[in-house]
Amino acid sequence: MVDIIITSLETITAFDLTTGNYMFSLDELQNASIAQGQEKVDITGKQGRKLSSLKRNKTVTISGANGILSCGLLGAQVGTDFATTTTDVAWVDFLTVNASHEASTKYKAIGTAGAEITELYILEGVGTVRTELEQAAEAAAGKFAYNPSTKKLTFNTDVAEGSQIAVYYKRKISADVLSNESDKYSKKCELYVDCIGEDKCANVYHVQFHIPKADFNGEFTLDFGGDQSVHNFEAEGLAGACGAGGNLWDMVVFGANADDVNADKKLVSIAITTAPTTVSYSVGGTFDPTGMVVKATYDDGEAAVTLNAGSYTYAPNGALAATDTAIVVTYTENGITKTASQAITVS
Repeated sequence: MVDIIITSLETITAFDLTTGNYMFSLDELQNASIAQGQEKVDITGKQGRKLSSLKRNKTVTISGANGILSCGLLGAQVGTDFATTTTDVAWVDFLTVNASHEASTKYKAIGTAGAEITELYILEGVGTVRTELEQAAEAAAGKFAYNPSTKKLTFNTDVAEGSQIAVYYKRKISADVLSNESDKYSKKCELYVDCIGEDKCANVYHVQFHIPKADFNGEFTLDFGGDQSVHNFEAEGLAGACGAGGNLWDMVVFGANADDVNADKKLVSIAITTAPTTVSYSVGGTFDPTGMVVKATYDDGEAAVTLNAGSYTYAPNGALAATDTAIVVTYTENGITKTASQAITVS
C-alpha cells in the first residue's frame, strides 16, 4: 500500500443504523478528525520493574466543524427528527397609522378572541417606546381594536396620522419543526468520511473512513453573532455494529476512477503493459516504478484492467545488487495471486 497525502476533505455522510436509510451529509466541512486512544496498564514485578503492559478499551472519537448549520446533524445530536407541521411563531410589524386612524397587520394575528395582539406600542423616534396601548372591543383613549378577519387595527383620534407603531403578535404557519424533547437522547449512526488524496507520484485516490457505529454527543454549542455560525460535532465510535464485528472503523483507499468489481469473475493473469521509465540501475540503487503500467486479466472476457499503483507489490524493493535481473510484480485478489516480471539491468 502506498502512503497517502490527504488533499481535500469532501463529505461526512450518515445513515440510520437500523434501516440503512440516508440521514444527512456534511459537505461544507472546515475540518474533521478521527482520534484513537486506548488504556494501557503496566504489569510490574519486584521492585516495580516493568514486565509488560496490558492494553484494552480502545476508543475512537470523530469530531469536526461544518461551515453551515446542518438540520440532519442537529436532529442526530438532540435525538429527534424534523417534522412538517403547523406551529405558532412570534412576529412583529412596524407600521404607520393612516389618516383614518387605522393600520393593518401584515399577517393574521391568532390567540384569544379580543386579545390577539400581544403588545402594541406607539414609537417616538427610532425604536424609542413612548406609549403602550391596550386591545379592546372598540378604539378609545389608550385603547385600540383589532379585527383578525381583515387584519385591521383601529385607533382613537388621539393617535395621529403618521404615528409609528410596533405590533407584536403570534401567527400560525406551516414549517419544519425540530423539538428538543427532554426524554430523547442523541442518536447512533453509520458514518462515511470521504477524502481525496494522492501519493508521492501525484496519483489521485479516494480515501474513505467507514465508522459502522457512531454515537453522537448530545452536548454542543451553536454560536450566533458577527462571526460565521459553525456547527461543531463529536461522535464516539462503538464496536458491535450489526455485521461489522468488533471493527471501530475501516480505511478504504481506491483509485479515483476505480471500476466496479464483478464478484463472480476470477483473476487469470497480470502483465506489465508499459515498462517503467527507468530500467537500468547502479548497484545499491532502488527500483523506480514511475511510468510502469500493470494490467489484470479476468475470466469474464472483458478487456484487461489497469491496476492502481498501490494495489500490487514488487520485489526487490530495496537496494539492488548486480545479480538482480528482473523486478517481480505480485498482485492478489480474492485469494488468487499472480505475478509478472520486468527485466532490469544493474551495473
